[in-house]
Amino acid sequence: MNEERKMILKMLEDGKINAGEADKLLWQLNNNEETDKLDAINKDPNKKFLRINITDDEGTKVKVNLPIALAEIGLKMAPKEKLEIIDKKGIHIEDIVKLIEEGAEGELVNIESQENGKNTSVKIFIA
Repeated sequence: MNEERKMILKMLEDGKINAGEADKLLWQLNNNEETDKLDAINKDPNKKFLRINITDDEGTKVKVNLPIALAEIGLKMAPKEKLEIIDKKGIHIEDIVKLIEEGAEGELVNIESQENGKNTSVKIFIA
């Protein structure tokens, strides 16, 4: 347990703050730690990004750029209706995550499809 957490819990124990105040302080502390982690990821000169671009005849519909460290989370958060195109082609998010974990680089998925007279392009790559 880090020193800041110990201080907050000690203040709570001593009655200097109430449980609600302690909760807020711990939440802020945790938020700061997460921000520090993201800052460290973003400062890495060798970092790579998972990039997802989905376009159709009307232009860009989805454009996601995620640090590889957040790729698995980001893929699970991507719009399901847009990723159905990938699923219909037999490519599953788990497969993409596995490729990333194995260190794949460059283009992972490139799908061009036409449905109801509308052209759609899905590109997923590491760059």
